[in-house]
Amino acid sequence: MMINFNELITLKNIPDITNSFISQINDSDFDRKINTESWTIREHLYHICGVQKMLLERIETIKNNIDPVIEPYFPQNDNSIGSKYNSISAALTEYKTYRNQQIEIIESCSEEELRREALHKEYKKYSIPIIVTHMIFHEYWHMYRVEELFLTRDDFINNID
Repeated sequence: MMINFNELITLKNIPDITNSFISQINDSDFDRKINTESWTIREHLYHICGVQKMLLERIETIKNNIDPVIEPYFPQNDNSIGSKYNSISAALTEYKTYRNQQIEIIESCSEEELRREALHKEYKKYSIPIIVTHMIFHEYWHMYRVEELFLTRDDFINNID
């Protein structure tokens, strides 16, 4: 499985798209909680930004090891999701920094490294191209939730699950 050029362009652009959208949100909206189970806008954003180092390490592990093994990550076990950064700006800056490093490594991969599969207890298949599409879908899913929390009128907010 190779990486599609459009996927790589999308992956490069997501931090800028996210930053542009987040800049529209008032500070007072970042910590609004609609129920005890749902995440706030801040928690969604900090999660997206906070997993970038782990994803960079996974990409490096697959690139640099013949038989790579990846440990699963479960965000429900991460108690620091809403408090990982000093500010939204710091989170977004780190996000962009890690994304640039990820792209640099991905672009340096040989075909063999891109085809290499890692053992991952959670997934049937796991490789750098799979990580790329996972990152795109994962980040857009969280940003969809952020958009819902930001734009949904209070009368309808309880319909968000």
